[in-house]
Amino acid sequence: MNRMITESLQTPVAGEYDIVVVGGGPAGACAAIAAARCGARTLVIERCLYLGGMWTGGLVNPIFDYRNKRGLMRELQEELAAMGSFGGFSGDCFGYEYMKRLLEDKLLAAGGEILYQTVFSRTLTDGRGRVYGVIAENKDGRRAYLAPAVIDCTGDADAAVSAGADTMVGRDEDGACQAITLMFTVGNIEYLQKGCNELRLMIEEALAKEDTGYRLPYQRPYIIQIPNSRTAVIQLTHMRGCNPLSSGDITRAAIDGRRQAYEVVEFMRNHIECFREIELLETAPLLGIRESRRIVGEYTLTLDDVTQGAHFPDDITTASFGIDIHNPKDDSQQCYAVRPYGIPYRCLIPKGIEGMLVAGRCISGSHEAMASYRVTGNCAAMGEAAGCAAYEALRQNKGMREVTTEEIFRHIS
Repeated sequence: MNRMITESLQTPVAGEYDIVVVGGGPAGACAAIAAARCGARTLVIERCLYLGGMWTGGLVNPIFDYRNKRGLMRELQEELAAMGSFGGFSGDCFGYEYMKRLLEDKLLAAGGEILYQTVFSRTLTDGRGRVYGVIAENKDGRRAYLAPAVIDCTGDADAAVSAGADTMVGRDEDGACQAITLMFTVGNIEYLQKGCNELRLMIEEALAKEDTGYRLPYQRPYIIQIPNSRTAVIQLTHMRGCNPLSSGDITRAAIDGRRQAYEVVEFMRNHIECFREIELLETAPLLGIRESRRIVGEYTLTLDDVTQGAHFPDDITTASFGIDIHNPKDDSQQCYAVRPYGIPYRCLIPKGIEGMLVAGRCISGSHEAMASYRVTGNCAAMGEAAGCAAYEALRQNKGMREVTTEEIFRHIS
């Protein structure tokens, strides 16, 4: 039954800004901080009650591909370490609450504004491909926030699609997207991990003694100690065959992810001696969606680019994380080495749209390339570059495509 409701809306304008950032995850928080530090009147719209996205709501640790970064990514790592909240598993993990506070403090200190528990609705365009703001909804109702520059850091390219941008989804052959993970934290963890296979080996050893019928949903689980604590986060749940752009599939993935988390914690408590006191503390408020939409940008980063270590005149950062594809259909995982490669600024510019940049995993790249650059250290660097580029376009009254990397890097130390 296809029933339709026709609405005629008048939406109040709640504010006017230089730059509106949609999404406050690693890319969005860094974009907003960078733009505000440059002097732009900046607003970030965030659906959660904190910044950080996958870092904080997704409970994702460690920070991958941050070591070769300058600017905000290096600053965050150094300040977390000074707080005593950086280290743990592989030396690259952080405390979630410290990250929330640090991002928030930096944005507010720079003069940026935040609207929490605010959901993006649509992008405002002039009918000729030029963006001039967004509409969002929150406790105040439906409101418009006007700005000549919008940075889409939604992860799913929601704002870009609303503006009319073309996108790609999943694998070329069938559009299927990588498996989804729901991270979860556990308490009463007393020991240090010896490697990524440790949890798998302990579970397999316990099953060899007594086959309880439990089966791992993912063959390379990680248990990741949080710095200076008796807590850890576990990457284990895998939900396959889900469409990350379907609210029904997302709901089913969340329910299944929680079930998988409960099951493995119960198994560990009852069958692995060192986990007798383990306690399930929290399943992540946000699903770990590895892949959904990617924009069609002025340049599309390819598999050859990342495996051959391509660099470009408009590189905004260097990425070196290997290609990591969690198969959409079964429990296999494809991992390929890359050579350090550049992410060109053109990948952040959606074709046919003016006044908008995109940062994070939804930039313009192939399915395989995205499986490398999607990690949070790279997303943070893309966001910072986007914030600086948007400011320069406004300062010089020119288009996003005309901004040079030299102008961007004037603001990144």
